[in-house]
Amino acid sequence: MDYVRWYDKDPDLSHLMTFMQGLNDELREEIAQDLIQILMSEICTDSDGEISVLGESKLNSYKRWYDEDITLHSAIEIIKNLDTEKRKEIISSLRESIVQILTDYNYDRK
Repeated sequence: MDYVRWYDKDPDLSHLMTFMQGLNDELREEIAQDLIQILMSEICTDSDGEISVLGESKLNSYKRWYDEDITLHSAIEIIKNLDTEKRKEIISSLRESIVQILTDYNYDRK
């Protein structure tokens, strides 16, 4: 039986995760911070509830690529617990943010 990661069940989320895995640490951290901002300010109506979920998902070991960065781990754990509609909203907002971050990153490197 093939193992399917929870995020592979949604093609958009799967593509986003694959994309983020391929980024350098600096870009991944910046996107993770932005993702937390999006989650807390635009989407999540129960911030206290989401924060308590993070407290329950303690990092005891680094099994997944995104566990190595606490900010990214936190953002992914929140996304994991969202319903499908909110998750789609997050992905849409994050795509716009990623375009801006990559544009700024490439501009600053010139």
